[in-house]
Amino acid sequence: MAKSFLAFCSILFIFMHMILSSVVGPPRWWPPHGKFKVKCPYKKVSLKWYKGTADPCPGLYQPICGTNFVTYDNPCILCIESLKSEGKIKFYRDGKC
Repeated sequence: MAKSFLAFCSILFIFMHMILSSVVGPPRWWPPHGKFKVKCPYKKVSLKWYKGTADPCPGLYQPICGTNFVTYDNPCILCIESLKSEGKIKFYRDGKC
C-alpha cells in the first residue's frame, strides 16, 4: 500500500511539473551568457506609465542588444525598457547591436 502511494505521488509530481512548465514556459534569463543575468517579468509587470530612465544596476557595464536594435548598458536597463513596452522590447543578443 505504501509503495503504491509513493509511486502515485511520484507520477502525480511528474505530471504536474510537465503541465506547469508547458503553461508557464521556460525561464528567460537575459543574457544567456555573461557575468550578470536578469529574469525580466514583462508578462506580469507593466511600467508603460513610467516615462523616465532608470538604472537599477549602476556601475555595471555589460552591453546587451534589444529587439529594437538599441544597445543598452546592462540587462537591468533592458528589463526596465521591456517593462515599459509591455514586452515588445526583449533580449536579442549579447554585446552591442
